[in-house]
Amino acid sequence: MRILLYYLCGVFAAAQLGKLAALSPPIARELQLGLAAMAALTSLLEVCGATLGGAAGRWLPRLGLKRALAAAVLALAVGSAAAGFAHGLALLALARLVESLGYLAIVVAAPVLIARAAEGRRQAAAMALWSTFLPVGMAIGAWGYAHAAGWAGWRPAQALSVAGGVLLWIGLWAIRVDDDPHAVEPRHPPGPTGALLWALVAAFGAYAIAEVGLLALLPSLLTQGGMPLSTAGTWTAAAALANVPASAIGAWLLRRHGALSRAIAVGMAVSLGASGLLYLGVMHDGGDASWQAMLAIGINAASGVFPSLVFALLPLAARTPERLSLASGRLTQFGASGALLGPPLMGTVVERWGWSAAGGLALALSLLAIPLALFAWRRLAHSSDENPDAATIGPHCARSADSRRA
Repeated sequence: MRILLYYLCGVFAAAQLGKLAALSPPIARELQLGLAAMAALTSLLEVCGATLGGAAGRWLPRLGLKRALAAAVLALAVGSAAAGFAHGLALLALARLVESLGYLAIVVAAPVLIARAAEGRRQAAAMALWSTFLPVGMAIGAWGYAHAAGWAGWRPAQALSVAGGVLLWIGLWAIRVDDDPHAVEPRHPPGPTGALLWALVAAFGAYAIAEVGLLALLPSLLTQGGMPLSTAGTWTAAAALANVPASAIGAWLLRRHGALSRAIAVGMAVSLGASGLLYLGVMHDGGDASWQAMLAIGINAASGVFPSLVFALLPLAARTPERLSLASGRLTQFGASGALLGPPLMGTVVERWGWSAAGGLALALSLLAIPLALFAWRRLAHSSDENPDAATIGPHCARSADSRRA
């Protein structure tokens, strides 16, 4: 139950990305804002994570992760309420920054709480589940808010976030959880993880630029092709949700071969390479909207394997439970930086050079992530040969280096 509640907090946070992607067309029409401005507002949700992710990974455990999570869902509710009354860009941006603080606390604290709540081999599966919070949340946001706006308008649609934040806050305070930041003691000395962790999070950041950039702009791409907003929102939700079965494939690879198996390295490379090529088919000028929507589903079906493996490898790179918060903060910072840069960068490229240029950029970012991810995996595999006890998935489940040869 606790794992599900923490996961739902992440889904709720990610829904705020899908929310503004879906509401961008009516907001832009009413407030007379351009595509680049709306893309920037969408990505502002990530600004605190991009600038404060590392610091949050260090300080949130000292404040109490559960308390931080409860305050975060309320921040998202307050920011959404303020956005519903905005009549200009300034108040919309301020409301988005309040939401950004809540989003940061959730994406740093929730995976650490999930890792602590999971036991044994469940931890790898739990972290793979957590990796789906972004596509699931964006899908719910894109679909739910698009239909709510079509029924009642974009301002009343913000009430969905207010209600969701209040319900999650009640749920968090209803469960009994030890919120002592020192409750989990390390079992192994930290070890030198710096280079491999930086490579792992940098690969995730490159992936996030392309992934979030596509999903944030997909409703605009499809509506430009003549598709109604509600239909475009449904296709965007389907594209985001295509990450989920791919994450299940990642979880299967982890269970079948172990986190340090060569199958994991191959899975990351194939996931990034295949999705990168598909960007060229989706993001191009003068395409058929229905065909582009189906290819967008293919992109996320291919790319979803990668984040599930990254989150499963994160406790390995952290080495100890208390360092998992620091590792989560780093991953949040790079992922948030990618999500922050993705929509405005792609939007600017589209406005200046067209959709085809944006597709080429997404392919280049996917290819850049491959050697970074493989470097991190190789360093983890090498360190497990030197110290087999370090090859663990989190603090509970020992996975020996022999599993890498299975």
